Amino acid sequence: MASAEPFPQTPQAPERTGWGWIFAYGVLVMIVGFVALVNPLATGIATGLLLSFVLLFYGVLAILSGLSAFSSRGRWVEIALGGLALLVGILLFFSPLTGALSLVWAMGFWLLLSGIFQIVGAIRVAFDRWWRLFLGIVDVVLGGVLLFAGPVPSLAFLALIVGISFLFKGLFLLMLALGLKRLSAPSAAD
Repeated sequence: MASAEPFPQTPQAPERTGWGWIFAYGVLVMIVGFVALVNPLATGIATGLLLSFVLLFYGVLAILSGLSAFSSRGRWVEIALGGLALLVGILLFFSPLTGALSLVWAMGFWLLLSGIFQIVGAIRVAFDRWWRLFLGIVDVVLGGVLLFAGPVPSLAFLALIVGISFLFKGLFLLMLALGLKRLSAPSAAD
């Protein structure tokens, strides 16, 4: 007698999730985060080099875009911006701490402006006035600290941000890996 199901169910082995690789990656990311926290100088150099590589990559792509047949409008602007990005990328490659400090100063300038706009918004709008005012003052203070602190505190702040980010990212990856391991394990009901 034939089965009513066109395809009989066969027991399947649990799917491989690769949770071990994700777990190992999470541990590596957490180690990088810890190193970033305890060695601000290395974090600054690595961040400056990363910025250098990004600018070099952008510069090459911008020049190629300007030289391409698809680019008719703004061709010279693309080529000029690409050349400028290449020049700055090369300079930062040989002085990566300058790149890291420029990121910190840009962050400080952004926080300062953001705080000023929040304070002005709090004065003009009654909704959430005290929260906006508080957040604006915090941003102004943090921005001022970043802009007017010396290079050592600035690099320490950058290392703190990078380190905390990597630690939380690594923790997330560990939790994800353990969840995948639990999903791939054969259950007792099978």
